[in-house]
Amino acid sequence: MAGAGRPDEETISMGKLIITGAAGGMGRACARLLGAAHSLILTDVAAGPLDAFAAELRREGIDVVGTFAGDLGDAGVLAGLTGALDDGAPFALVHTAGLSPSMADARTIMDVNLVATAKLLAALEPRLAPGSAAVLIASMAGYSAPAIEAVDALMADPLAPGFLDAITGAMEAMLGQASPMASGMSYAFSKRGVLRIVERLAPGWGARGGRITSISPGTIATPMGQLELDSNPQVGQILRSTPAGREGRAMDIAFAARFLLGAEASFITGCDLRVDGGAMALAHSA
Repeated sequence: MAGAGRPDEETISMGKLIITGAAGGMGRACARLLGAAHSLILTDVAAGPLDAFAAELRREGIDVVGTFAGDLGDAGVLAGLTGALDDGAPFALVHTAGLSPSMADARTIMDVNLVATAKLLAALEPRLAPGSAAVLIASMAGYSAPAIEAVDALMADPLAPGFLDAITGAMEAMLGQASPMASGMSYAFSKRGVLRIVERLAPGWGARGGRITSISPGTIATPMGQLELDSNPQVGQILRSTPAGREGRAMDIAFAARFLLGAEASFITGCDLRVDGGAMALAHSA
């Protein structure tokens, strides 16, 4: 029996679907797959590629009800996204936006991957309704970040004043201020932070009939994935030894997101699904 205010398998409904990083590889796959059944609200950092992709989708008969270009941590973008939702109706979210280690410095990676994620979820929480569901894109790298008590304590509140200064300082103390490994460490810790956000928010979301989960991709054939493959020999080593025997595809992530958002996953919340071809299982068995 479903609890008070909670949708059961027959009545679950998600309303409009927000996709962040919509013009990127995973975002595009999710939009095309999920847009067959949902009205889409799309956001990405650059207006040109976002608007061009929205036009493609509309020509294909997919309902795109709004596009919002800009920094996801910007209050105006967040206000646009939340304002495009229907009052009192459930919504869905697939949050693919983020930066990989080769794309930015350590501070920017932490700001985009973790702080902006926390801001997005905080903006959406007042809109939660029974049937709302969110899927955040984490990474298998989140499992490689060591559990350091001082760092985990900081990441428990990414919106705390001075968070970026404190977390950047902690990483500099571990690696050295000019370490070339800083961006990689920041990426791993930022994705560990995303995993922890999902666990931390699940009880509150559940009390209001919502669910929140994450997906940890492995090496995926997207422009971002190719950049890391070209930049980091370790990524190639992981790919060559992946038990599934191939690189992941953006549609692998989209299929997983569709499952986690759907009625079949109505008893799944507060956890992560690794879509990594078995890479982490291999690492743990070594």
